[in-house]
Amino acid sequence: MKPALLASLLALALSTLVHAQRPASPHVLGPGNFLHVVTDAERAVTFYRDALGMDVQMPANAAAGPRPFLTTPEIVKLYNATGGRYRTATAFVQGSPMRAELIEWQDVDRKAFTPRHADPGAGTMIITVRDLDATLARVRQAGASVVSDNGAAVSFSDERGRGRTVMVQDYDGFYVQLVQRESPPTTEAAADRNAVDVGFAATVDDLDRALRVFNSTLGFDLTLDTEEHNDARLRMMGVFTAYYRRAFGVVPGSNLQMELIEVQGINRRHAHSRPQDPGTSILRLRVQDIDKTIQALAGLGTKVVTTDGVPVTLAGANATQRYAIVELPDNLFLQLVQVVAR
Repeated sequence: MKPALLASLLALALSTLVHAQRPASPHVLGPGNFLHVVTDAERAVTFYRDALGMDVQMPANAAAGPRPFLTTPEIVKLYNATGGRYRTATAFVQGSPMRAELIEWQDVDRKAFTPRHADPGAGTMIITVRDLDATLARVRQAGASVVSDNGAAVSFSDERGRGRTVMVQDYDGFYVQLVQRESPPTTEAAADRNAVDVGFAATVDDLDRALRVFNSTLGFDLTLDTEEHNDARLRMMGVFTAYYRRAFGVVPGSNLQMELIEVQGINRRHAHSRPQDPGTSILRLRVQDIDKTIQALAGLGTKVVTTDGVPVTLAGANATQRYAIVELPDNLFLQLVQVVAR
């Protein structure tokens, strides 16, 4: 066996061993929903169902008309939305550990947050589909925007293989990357479902700082991409003179794909939103001990935006759930939840 090949095989074996022995996250048990704050929940769920092909969880009183607005005190405090009322809708891909939770607020001050994809705080849902061209046609018919260069899909390759991809925006300016892969991923979605996998990405201002939050503190294992100027990826994002830094991996306790990306070489806008502002994205994480997680994040430029800066408690029949929303640098939000069995 050639020395170079032997060294390569030994390195691969060592890498596999290291990752196999990597301890679980000291804080994160797994993902929860990916929350997207919208202007109109009914309109948003129609887009995610009819244009993107996701399944929709219907409310118990669906036949009675539009989803009702609620005023649950604990949820109002969670979002620091005093005096507000809200309604939610949920879109999902069969078998995925994460669902897209669309939440609309009323009777509270709201200001639309509409970042460009390169701007810190931009959230992206990554949906793998069986038929990209048909999905893109429905997106156009629905009146949503196509961000990618010339409004067309591009061929690309990444750590998961080759395929075609395009970036679109929903009605609230939230980004959706549609992907069709040459080798489709294993899925639990029925054969007649177009959406077969879902992931999450966020644009950050400083990738090193973001990795101190997710890798060093929360125990993620996001890997740095070796490329910084992949033409296909830049065309997909609709930026042409930029370069980027990217980290990818999965949320601990799951196979849910996640990416962080920092775009440089172009003028970036730094805006600030609140959990009730349309266009804001929030990643829910299930944690072992919410107080310890908040404490661990405290020295990293984060703050608890939930009313009074303390978690709220929702009591159920079999368990108590404690929630808090934490704002990270880069206008990113985490919703932490701890479930305490009774």
